[in-house]
Amino acid sequence: MNTLCDSLLSKDIKLQLKATDHHDALEEILSTLRSDVRVRDWEELRSALLANSLKENLLDSTSAMLLYHCRTENVSELVLAAGRSTTGIVIPGREERIHLIFVAAIPGALNNEYLRILGAISRVCGNPMAMQEQLGVENTADFLAFLEKGCRS
Repeated sequence: MNTLCDSLLSKDIKLQLKATDHHDALEEILSTLRSDVRVRDWEELRSALLANSLKENLLDSTSAMLLYHCRTENVSELVLAAGRSTTGIVIPGREERIHLIFVAAIPGALNNEYLRILGAISRVCGNPMAMQEQLGVENTADFLAFLEKGCRS
């Protein structure tokens, strides 16, 4: 069974996103996966995530988190990346700013792990008190530890 830390590596976490809109934030986070050995074809992965993100309704969620995800054979295992904006990213038409953005890609064979880990991330980051605590975390090791703890709860 995979743990969150098997899929979300410290090198793939950006705690200070420079982007001010969700499209640029997605690109900034995706850039961390460009040379990842688990990614077979970065351009195809990027295309799949962008195509899937167009289907997402960004106005439906009330959480301060966005999760871009896709199933693709362009990765060899579950691959996660994350970004944090302490000031928040504005999405027109949404009241709440986005503070955490996650990217997830999975090959078809790992369906159960994918759902378990993404569900845990959503539960942890959907909790307003946990979100505030996560925004105050100062380094990637603590960011990962906080998420991992939440995923075990």
